[in-house]
Amino acid sequence: MTDETGLNMKLKIEFQNPVYDIADEAIQYTMHKHKYKKYDLVKLIMMIYDKDYSFISSANDYRDQFELLDEYFRKEYGHSLITFLMIKAVLEFKGTEKYDRLTADIANMETLLRTKKNIPASDLCIFSYPIENEKYNDLMMNIEANKDFKYAMAIIYDKIKNEIKNS
Repeated sequence: MTDETGLNMKLKIEFQNPVYDIADEAIQYTMHKHKYKKYDLVKLIMMIYDKDYSFISSANDYRDQFELLDEYFRKEYGHSLITFLMIKAVLEFKGTEKYDRLTADIANMETLLRTKKNIPASDLCIFSYPIENEKYNDLMMNIEANKDFKYAMAIIYDKIKNEIKNS
């Protein structure tokens, strides 16, 4: 087994780890407390990528817990926790029509951001192919290295979280 295969297996298991629920809870609480509107979460995500946790609510020690989990995740896997959380949020719908819509939305948004034109996505499988092939590390590296992909994921994550908030 290669290191890459082992890393992908560990990441796959992490998607089931309930310890990351506190990070999701911190985001949900922050959104509620500060009355986040559409795209406010995208701004928070970009700050988290820059290791600025100052806008995560400090209530219930959320900020400290989020920062510790992010530091652990970066050290253990070489990726930001927020990348993992965004992927996890989409994966919660895997096997449903909504999952198919979300993955298409990610591809279309990435194409729009990259080309600055509202044209059909050139790669509809930009998200789903690595997931289906359990290449989680590759997907996370691609998201973090590609500004347009990162923003597309953040926009779709914002959409998911705002739908949850408004339901």
